[in-house]
Amino acid sequence: MTQYNDTQHLTSNEQISRVNVNNAPNDNPATLWLIDDDAALRLVLADTFEDAGLNVISFTQAQAAWTRLNDVLQQHEAADQLPDVILTDIRMPMMDGLSFSDWVHKHFPKLPIVIMTAHSDLTSAISSYQTGAFEYLPKPFDLDDAIATIYKAINYQPNLVVSNHSIESNTNVGTYSKEQPASKPNIAKSARKSPKAAENKAQEKPKPQTNSNPNGIIGQSQAMQTVFRAIGRLAHSPITVLITGESGTGKELVASALHEHSPRAQQTFIALNMAAIPHDLIESELFGHEKGAFTGATTTRQGRFEQADGGTLFLDEIGDMPYSTQTRLLRVLANGEFFRVGGQQPVKVDVRIIAATHQNLEELVKQGKFREDLFYRLNVIRLPLPPLRTRPEDIPALANYFMQRAAKQMNSAEKHLHPTALQVMQSFEWRGNVRQLENVCLWLTVMATGDTVMVEDLPPELLETITSPLHHNPSVIEATQNQQHNDGVYSPNQNKQNVQNVQNNQVSQNNHNQSWQQALATWAEQSLQTGETDILQTATPDFERVLLKAALNHSGGKKIAAANLLGWGRNTLTRKLQQLGITTSEAPNNWN
Repeated sequence: MTQYNDTQHLTSNEQISRVNVNNAPNDNPATLWLIDDDAALRLVLADTFEDAGLNVISFTQAQAAWTRLNDVLQQHEAADQLPDVILTDIRMPMMDGLSFSDWVHKHFPKLPIVIMTAHSDLTSAISSYQTGAFEYLPKPFDLDDAIATIYKAINYQPNLVVSNHSIESNTNVGTYSKEQPASKPNIAKSARKSPKAAENKAQEKPKPQTNSNPNGIIGQSQAMQTVFRAIGRLAHSPITVLITGESGTGKELVASALHEHSPRAQQTFIALNMAAIPHDLIESELFGHEKGAFTGATTTRQGRFEQADGGTLFLDEIGDMPYSTQTRLLRVLANGEFFRVGGQQPVKVDVRIIAATHQNLEELVKQGKFREDLFYRLNVIRLPLPPLRTRPEDIPALANYFMQRAAKQMNSAEKHLHPTALQVMQSFEWRGNVRQLENVCLWLTVMATGDTVMVEDLPPELLETITSPLHHNPSVIEATQNQQHNDGVYSPNQNKQNVQNVQNNQVSQNNHNQSWQQALATWAEQSLQTGETDILQTATPDFERVLLKAALNHSGGKKIAAANLLGWGRNTLTRKLQQLGITTSEAPNNWN
């Protein structure tokens, strides 16, 4: 079994060996072509990769890199001018990164390309892999992870045997000549975006109201980026996938996306919920039956497997499948054939199986409720979906999408969520996950008054015993235990009381925040009055030291957890510890 996890594909902590061009000596490092129209970000990345031992050649646009590669195709330049790996942005003037990647993959199929983008959604991830990209890096990304990815791409590339003005390798580039010029990728008539500061571009995200994903899978969190990358990699493979996750996390949407972006997209996609079919009918539903197989079988009927031949069959809640049916399903997975109920002749089918469950199949196997051999047949690639409560940063985009869809369903004007209401929604646990959020948005579209949804318009359950979204310290709003429910009608007055509690906590926290900010301002003014200079250089190390110690104390001394709390990579945290002179004696006892 392989569980899809980015840590299996790249990790910043693994040992990376120096890779050289064409088995050249150690003084000839591997070459990276860096393509990005943002000058500041390009400079930062170039310095990072040069420090990592790479020879970096930078381009402001993909067209310039295409010109050099085309010169190699036309034999105007020697093949040793080819880079070992290319790192390109997607959105750039004139020629976008996806068109460039597609062209490179056609003419230089062994040349690895890594695509990076701040507009990270499912469509971008799938499109990147479809163009032949080696890897897809959604921004913001850790520089250590980027280095690890680049070196993996270089290691993946086979050695090139270079001759004068020709390429003799498996790249199939040498077949091109002047009489067979390569077609140029599409070039946009105008620039797609303007250059921005590096830090702004790295943190750039699409507007919450924008949904460029036709499958309805929305998310900018790291957890969802892992899912997007998994879909991009698995879509073109016929391999069996087991999707796990709590109810309401969108397992059927992921299964549908895997089908729609696969070579089977033009064929049938059938979704079946094993828990919704009576056990005595499930075999007939899946495999069909012959005429006279049982009472009421007056005609021959095709089952779902035959109907999905050439396409995809999604078996939801596979843990609820009867034990006897599991045996027959095992035969289909092993041999690609089955017998109809009452049939004597085997039926051959070509069906991709995608299964899903919210249950622990390993535990069901131990209890004897699920066949162990079937479990291993299904558990080839496991794709876990994160619960909504672990990715609150995705709630604004999801909520806006559902509010738009609800307005269309109700044929009414779209309502907008006030920022404070969004904060309350982000603090809620959402045990029903995305499905519960969708239902709340539908409720708000019907029940809320006005064009803007305020905190007092939220359903009562969102205001009961919630953690205040207005500060990071745990502070529970006093819950109302006597909510007034009369025949299903909620009490607006009680909601207003909860809102007042939220506002009171906001005022208290604002006063707390102003205390350290004011202290900092006072220190700065006093320092300047005494004639001190470079006060930023003086304050920054102390500021970082305080935050670093706080993160280590909060995480119990765990470096990885502390780095995540600070938004750093582990290597960055380690370097800061050394720079700031923080020793183990200052850290918690369980330092690691």
